[in-house]
Amino acid sequence: MINIKKVAYQIKHDGMYNTVYIEVLEKLNKEDPSLDEIETLLLEDDYFVWEYKELNRYGELSSVHAKKLEIKDSDGADAKAFKEELNENTQQLRNLENFEVDSKNSAYSIWIGSAGVMVIFMMHNIIALFSELYKTHGNLVYISYAIVMGFTYWLYKKAKNNHEDQHVNYKVLHAKTKKLIAEGFEKQYFTNEEFYLGLENDQ
Repeated sequence: MINIKKVAYQIKHDGMYNTVYIEVLEKLNKEDPSLDEIETLLLEDDYFVWEYKELNRYGELSSVHAKKLEIKDSDGADAKAFKEELNENTQQLRNLENFEVDSKNSAYSIWIGSAGVMVIFMMHNIIALFSELYKTHGNLVYISYAIVMGFTYWLYKKAKNNHEDQHVNYKVLHAKTKKLIAEGFEKQYFTNEEFYLGLENDQ
């Protein structure tokens, strides 16, 4: 749901995307490429769009450049139902946007693993400072640590599996929505300007 014109403009003029712009300059071998040249490159090489989306993810910005379509009184029943479905789909895509990428490079292992280690560290300090359990029930203490680590691993697997499930949902919804957009343009239910966010709205 990317508006290539918006992406090209932001890459060229928004400092947040300087790293991508530098790569664009190197690829085009030009010091000051035009927006049309950048757009052409974006259409030919999706690497730069991918980098743009990654920066948006880190900045918690959406890369779904779609407006909520206005449902007009003059729209027929089919057009109204179509717009409602497309509006719902684009909102769901925004909600699932963090799952556009799979879980291979996710930080679940770091976040959840760190939480597990912190719990064990706190347990150790409390037991060592305020009890004699290491001396009287040492095996039980270590078993409790093992239980915490097992629970931590279970949480990690659950989070990872959920991410993969949502990733599949995102891909299916994205493909379906792309077809709807193409169909909407073909049936002239809306214009490019009515659907895509332009430069007037950078979010």
